[in-house]
Amino acid sequence: FFNPALKIPPATLKELPPLEAMTTAKDFETAGRANLDALALGYISGGWQDTIDRNISEFDNFLLRPRVLKDVSKVDTTTKLFGLPTGLPVYLSGVAKGKLVSRKEGEASFVRAAEKAGSTYLVPVNSSLSLKDIWGHCAPNQKLGFQCYLLHDEKASMDWLDEALSYGAAYVAITVDANAPRSGTFGASTATVLSGAAISSKLNWERLAEIRARIPATTPVYLKGIQIAEDALQAARLGYKGIICSNHGGRSAPDQISSLASLEEISNALRSAGYLNLGQDSSFELYLDGGLRSGRDVFKALCLGARGVGIGRPYYWASACYGQAGIEALLKIFQHELRVTMEQVGATSLEELGPWFLARITPAPQPLAWMPAQVTAKL
Repeated sequence: FFNPALKIPPATLKELPPLEAMTTAKDFETAGRANLDALALGYISGGWQDTIDRNISEFDNFLLRPRVLKDVSKVDTTTKLFGLPTGLPVYLSGVAKGKLVSRKEGEASFVRAAEKAGSTYLVPVNSSLSLKDIWGHCAPNQKLGFQCYLLHDEKASMDWLDEALSYGAAYVAITVDANAPRSGTFGASTATVLSGAAISSKLNWERLAEIRARIPATTPVYLKGIQIAEDALQAARLGYKGIICSNHGGRSAPDQISSLASLEEISNALRSAGYLNLGQDSSFELYLDGGLRSGRDVFKALCLGARGVGIGRPYYWASACYGQAGIEALLKIFQHELRVTMEQVGATSLEELGPWFLARITPAPQPLAWMPAQVTAKL
């Protein structure tokens, strides 16, 4: 549902530093902000600034507890994300309208970058290319996921889901945190960029079950946007394959706890209830999407219980200035930073990671009360 009347201005990039000079995610963001037009900049950076800032700064509340006298000459960052073997625990999240940053190729460049990095890409429903074109750019045996929304036009929502499944979507992530109205800069840019994209406010657990029933039992289903323990436990009880802890990158609402704090709360609750094991072998999978800006951030998220993490804004900044090559370089930076952090703390595989490698220097946000069972039952 890309707005057909929208005219995307051609990219007019200023003189850029050579790609080799980009050594951090922040470098790509600086270059992207200097080169994007107001429309693209408003869409990518838009949201509730307090929540965006909190998502990023929460990682600073955790310090490392290194083990010494450990042979770290060989460090392995391979894992499985959404059931797919990957070379690193980082995937490309679904972000709308790839042609805002990749003017010529759109999401096709994201597909190729994920394949080159040995990772996966979660295809957004509100893409600039058709789903057929996106899947048409897959390498042999490459697998993609599909991010499903329930829109006011529910028939169109289900048609897109069915289409993605027909092309072989390996997993489905249903977005559950975007049904509240949006406002501010992000709301205005969304209205400009998208057409007919109003999110349904009627999504609930019963409607979710109806959507899930359309998906083959062999295709794992995840819920994206779970933020508190009560909802995470409900998802586990109902048999969903996993959840993605996310507050939509700060786009949904102000005054929200950070995505990392949500991960910490949810991971503790799932472990206590027996749904989550330490390491990477749990049948119920936990992911984080929001605020990650380095491989060190990735390490902290994995220690808190995430199987893997998704990045959004960072790879859009990289794509805006350097295209597919920029995304590939960014993912290499994340992997290198993760590997170095593991060496510094004495870990050689992702299975070894856990909260014992971290120290919290500020108290975690605590609910004033846990939701009573009789209230939870009505939701």
